[in-house]
Amino acid sequence: MNKEQRILAALRKEEPDVIPTHVIAIDANNVDKVLGKPPQDDFHLIEEYKKAYPRSYLQELDKVIPTLESSIFARMLKAASRIGIDACQIGILPFHFKSEHEFSDIFGRIWEIQNNEGNFFPFYKTGQIISKEKWEKWPKPDPKDYVKFVREFHKNVMREVKGEDIVAMITNDFAGIFESTWQGLGINFFSKMLVTDPNFIKQVFETYTDFVIGVFEAFMDVGARIFVESEDVAYKNRPMMSPRHFEQIVQPCYTRLTEAIHARNGLIIFHSDGFIEPLLDMIVASGFDGLHSLEPTAGVDLGRVKKNVGDKLCLLGNIDVAHVLAKGTKEEVENDVKRAIKQAGYGGGYIVSATNMHPAVQVQNLKWMVEATNKYGEYPLTI
Repeated sequence: MNKEQRILAALRKEEPDVIPTHVIAIDANNVDKVLGKPPQDDFHLIEEYKKAYPRSYLQELDKVIPTLESSIFARMLKAASRIGIDACQIGILPFHFKSEHEFSDIFGRIWEIQNNEGNFFPFYKTGQIISKEKWEKWPKPDPKDYVKFVREFHKNVMREVKGEDIVAMITNDFAGIFESTWQGLGINFFSKMLVTDPNFIKQVFETYTDFVIGVFEAFMDVGARIFVESEDVAYKNRPMMSPRHFEQIVQPCYTRLTEAIHARNGLIIFHSDGFIEPLLDMIVASGFDGLHSLEPTAGVDLGRVKKNVGDKLCLLGNIDVAHVLAKGTKEEVENDVKRAIKQAGYGGGYIVSATNMHPAVQVQNLKWMVEATNKYGEYPLTI
């Protein structure tokens, strides 16, 4: 099997020749370690534009965002390929420069631009749509405005990684339906409206669901097949909303999304950190093909999840990034991969994956993860 066949088999809950590997991303500092640093870092670019366009440098920087994003994701896919990983995620980021220190986005969020060894690292700060009046005036994101962006982005990334052995999954990281809603509104206003005016919250969810479907359909138009609805819906010990609210308000949106993907023979994975076990029935009922993160430090028990929904969802993740992939020895990485394969690999439908990604994850540890998967993940399993 090639890497795409391996990934597709696992997502269909079948046994491939060997368990595949996946990461949601590789942070830019680690991409630089694999590929070497580019000649100019992101912050030098800002300084150059400030000198060249002192009165309009932010607007001029916005014009190069599509080129920057294509380069960032192409380099990330190349790095994942060189490490030996089977699949990594790419997707457009709906950012604009608010200042040289902040991004804003189409969902009303403000992001601090942090410095990750010379690379932009967006960190959520707050939401701007903090009243119903502001929502009414806020320009609603229209997927039609992003069709050209999507096509150029996908074409450029695929051209840059031609010859690399890697599967590109399409994600809406930084544009997930749930996160875009609560973060754009801010947690205080979101929580208040969830209790006092749930129909308003439904309206916002529906608006952003339309956007995600439209953007994913544009990616399908250029050949994309595998998608990830990416957001965090849970804290370390519980979901961010009650299962009842998820079922009533969010699940219909997720169902619309999965039906749109399946209508064109695509597959779609749900990603969330945190303790998501109380939401497993909702995730299954929504029609997702896979579930990623399964965060062990949040108490998610991979064996229990496999037993409960392993026949309905391909499971991805559960390899610890707090210690194992950040500070662990080769033996610790190998043992964690063996444990995960024992718990979820039998019968197929499992993909070894880092639970999430952050700059402190080590390239060598990712290589050890791949090596251990290839060593212990060949079917029929014997561990």
